Amino acid sequence: MSIKNYFRGSDYFNQPQELENLTPEKLTALKEKYPVIDVRTGFEYRHGHIKGAIPYKLGKEDEIEKKFPKDEPIILICKTGHRSRAAANRLVRKGYKKLYHLEGGMDKWRKENFPVEK
Repeated sequence: MSIKNYFRGSDYFNQPQELENLTPEKLTALKEKYPVIDVRTGFEYRHGHIKGAIPYKLGKEDEIEKKFPKDEPIILICKTGHRSRAAANRLVRKGYKKLYHLEGGMDKWRKENFPVEK
């Protein structure tokens, strides 16, 4: 599926009720408790990610659904927070009830000098 068709006529960038914004500090506190899924491209992931983050680029929500139960929280991250919000919308439509995302994405994470792994 092309990115153009992925977003066509959709509200994927709206904040779903099931999605809670996290600051880098809050994410640090929760990342040992819940899986962190990085929805950026492989290139972006290889050039720096949060330790323990699992790469599933945007559009791979079917694969996420196969691996992670819908009744357990998931943390989503991307570069700026837009793609993680889009992924959250897709996951909510698949039945996920509690999702988190890093508001401001990896850009904010880096700006606030949180650790990055390569």
